[in-house]
Parts: sequence; structure tokens; C-alpha cells
Amino acid sequence: MPRHPTAFDRKQLDSRFSRLREHLPLMQPPRGGWIRALRDALGMRQQDLGDRLGVTSQAVADLERREVDGAVTLATLRDAARAMGGELYYVVVPVRPIQETLEARAARVAGFMAGQVNHSMRMEDQQTGTAEQRDRREELRLNLLKTPSLLWALPDDL
Repeated sequence: MPRHPTAFDRKQLDSRFSRLREHLPLMQPPRGGWIRALRDALGMRQQDLGDRLGVTSQAVADLERREVDGAVTLATLRDAARAMGGELYYVVVPVRPIQETLEARAARVAGFMAGQVNHSMRMEDQQTGTAEQRDRREELRLNLLKTPSLLWALPDDL
């Protein structure tokens, strides 16, 4: 049975992401892409890289173009990097901390769910006051945070 991440796991991961975010500007690829930048810096022609990869120079030109377009596979990038004595690193860095994302999503989903309940109760002429609605929303939010997988069952455009 798969183990679900704990708050501690998320905090450790967030710590790593925080350090990575500090260096994101350095990770932005140069205009022609990383493969071309490294190849050029090494004084390597497309033909030379092609020979190392077992492909034509045209295939290397296509690879470099696909990298810039975002249409190259990770396996191809890894092979090209290794052929030039490099390594490929791949990471997905969330824009904001994980807990912040969970909190915002839980508040949004809880608001939607509470609104649905409130609408049903209003239709049955059993509408509650704003304090009770707020308490229901908060209870839903806290329960959703206990089981984060429930946060993603609804579409983003609530």
C-alpha cells in the first residue's frame, strides 16, 4: 500500500524547492538551448555531436530546434548531454510552497462545497446564518486538508 506524504515530508520537500527557487534564473535555458550552448562552448560541430550520438548533423540540428521548442524527450537530452560530458537534471518546481497550495485549494473547494450545501438548504427554506456557514466552510477546509487527495477531484474552475 503506497505511503502518503506527511506534513513533515511536505515540509522537507518545500525546503528543497525553496533552495531551488533561489537559483531558477540560472536554470533558464539560453536562447538557442542548453545543448547548442554547451556544444558551442566545447567547440564541437553538429557533425561531431552527431558522430558521438550515431546520428546525422541534420538530426542534431533537429534536436537543438526541438529543445528550443520544448518538443524534445528527456532521454534524447540525456543522451546528448552525456555525449558532451554533461548530465541532465530534471526538476519540477512548484510556484509556491506546497502547504500554501494545499491551503488555498482547500479554502476554494470548501467554499464551493459549502456553497452547494447552502444552496440546497436555501431551496428547502432551511438557510443558515453567515456564522454557521463560515463554521461549515472552515470544518470542510480542515477535513479536506487531512485528506489532500480529495482536493483534486473537482475541476480547477470551481
